[in-house]
Parts: sequence; C-alpha cells; structure tokens
Amino acid sequence: MNKSKKNKNYYFIWALFLSLTIHMVFLFFRFDFKKNDLSSVTQEKKIKIVFVDDEQNIKLKTIKEQKRQIVNSSQDTPVDKEVNSRFLGKTNQFFERQTIAKQVGSFKEAGLGVENGSDWLSNKIQNITYQTVKQNTKKKNNSHLKEKLSLKDLLVNQNLAKQIIANKDLASKGIRSGDKLKIGPSMSNDFIEDVKLGDFSKLNTTEYKYFGFYDRIRKRLEQFWGNSLQEKARKLHARGGRLPAGENKITSLKVTLDKKGNIVNVFIKSTSGIIELDEAAIESFKQAGPFPNPPQGMIESGYAEIEWGFVVKS
Repeated sequence: MNKSKKNKNYYFIWALFLSLTIHMVFLFFRFDFKKNDLSSVTQEKKIKIVFVDDEQNIKLKTIKEQKRQIVNSSQDTPVDKEVNSRFLGKTNQFFERQTIAKQVGSFKEAGLGVENGSDWLSNKIQNITYQTVKQNTKKKNNSHLKEKLSLKDLLVNQNLAKQIIANKDLASKGIRSGDKLKIGPSMSNDFIEDVKLGDFSKLNTTEYKYFGFYDRIRKRLEQFWGNSLQEKARKLHARGGRLPAGENKITSLKVTLDKKGNIVNVFIKSTSGIIELDEAAIESFKQAGPFPNPPQGMIESGYAEIEWGFVVKS
C-alpha cells in the first residue's frame, strides 16, 4: 500500500513537472550606475547649467535602454545601420514580419526537414546505411564463399540503426527553408507574448555590445533551472500546493556581481507568489555563478547589478 502511494506521488510530481511549459526569460539586463544627487552639492559647486527638458530626455532615454529585453534571434539578415527596436541582440537585425519559435527550449535555428521537400539529410543517412552494407558484403565476397548471402549480411549495426531512425524522426521536424547543417525544429526560451509564434525566431534587434556576456550567463542558467524547478515541484506537492492553470508565474531577481564576476547578493525584486518557484530561481543563479570576466564597461565602483526574470507557464 505504501509502495503504491509512493509511486502515485512520484508520477504526480512528474506529471506536474512535465505539464509545465518552462520559459527562462531575460527581462532586463542593466548595470545601475550611481546618479549624481544635485541636492547634496553645495551651492558654490553648482556651476553646470542643466536644462530641465534635456535632463528629462536623458533620463527617459536611459530608462528606455535599460528596459529593453535581450533576445536570441536568427542571424539571417544583419544590417549595417542601427535598428530602432525594443529588443537587444547579437547584431542589428530587421525582419518585415517578426516571429518567435513555437518550440520551447535552448535557442537553436531550424534544420532542413526531410518530410518538407529536402532529401539532403535523408541521402546522408542512406549513404551511412549503404556504406555499412557494402562493407559487410565486401567481406563476404573476399572470402570466396559460394553460399548465398544471409539476411544478417544486410543488417546495420543495431545502435547505428536506432540512431538512423532517431535522426530521420528529428529531421522530419525541420522545415523546408531550414539550415541543412542543423537538425530539428527551431527553439527559443525567450518569453515574448505579443509576437506571433512561427517556425523561426525572427526578431528585430539592436546590437548590444555586451551580448556575449549575457549569453554566457543564459547558457549557464539553462544547466540548472530545470533541475531546480523539478526539485521545488516535489516540495510544492509535499505541502499540498499547486500551480493555477493558465497563469504566468514570474520571479524577477536583482543580482549583484563584483568585478571578478562573483555573485555578491541575490535579491527578489518581484515574487511569483509561489515560494518554491522563487527559491528555484535563486538557487539556479547561485549554482550557475560565478560569471568570470564581466566587461569593464559594465562595472561601476567595483560592482554591477543585473536583473533576470524566470517565467513558469502552466
């Protein structure tokens, strides 16, 4: 009876975990520099004239830049001039129609699909099969045996056969205009609600000079976010909690780094409302760090603050 109950709980936890569409989204990526406080300066030192309108415009521009989301996007159409976009990315990109990949996962571009008109990968797989069979029959011919070939001479190594089937299945999920050097559908874990789903992630982006550092952080977090969430799902179930269906639960963290990239502090800027999800986000960041060699241009007074959002969509 206890074993049955234990199995039931185990499957419930996995059902809960697998029923989540997990997005890891980078909401804001910024470094907070200390602002000059004019009110603390003596009257004698107030020698610089600043027009109110100009000051407000500078602040608005700074705020706008800080709140732009950094995303991954297909690198099909880089442009030379800066693109006026709400997204920051690896390069300046412009598309007539923006889409976000409908498959959730670590960012990748779509491969060329076998079932969608391309036989490039199919031929490659067949060549592997043919070469294997050819090697087997050649060995048989060299033996100068007169008996007929048996079926086993035409069989491919079992593991290779499984891989061929898996490759065919994965390739069939690609698309007609995909990259022939890649396999499978396009994926993205950027959380963007007001852009249509599609076969590619094609987003207009403004080149962000610190994108490489951001991308390193993202890839590190991807290694720990899923495991942390799975562990917290068990904890959530143990206390009788649940996730409301159809709601986005967002945990926003403010993380302080020192000039070496060590994590000094992790602060919850806004909670998801579920303590286990907040804990999963914090633990993921702590496990992923440190993040060595932050760009010098992002450091102020020896420290930098970044904001990162974790989204769970049930």
